[in-house]
Amino acid sequence: MTDNEPGLVQQALFFLAMIGAWIAGEAGRAALAGAAGGLVRWLMSERRRIRDGVVSVIAGALMARYASPVMLALLERWLGEMSGDVGGAAGFAAGLAGMSLAKLALAILDANYRRITGGGQSDA
Repeated sequence: MTDNEPGLVQQALFFLAMIGAWIAGEAGRAALAGAAGGLVRWLMSERRRIRDGVVSVIAGALMARYASPVMLALLERWLGEMSGDVGGAAGFAAGLAGMSLAKLALAILDANYRRITGGGQSDA
């Protein structure tokens, strides 16, 4: 190793700084809000298995990333014009509803597949 190559500590600090920059950005805040929504949903469930909690947190983060604009439009339609960090609220709501919305989307896709194929069993 030469003198100008970063050491293990410097590399770890660099990666921590990159993660911190991502979290401070819009995508990171939305993912954290959704993950928090998924965590709250898991904590409110009757059967709390760790595997289900991990899945809920990941699904909440993903739903916040991709469903926040839809959730924001729904919140503004139901509640009226909002101000402040409404993106975070929409991300949290998307994360909270994430597993239910994912199950609903899969059910709709499965029903359409069965309708198109004449009621046959899906391959999935």
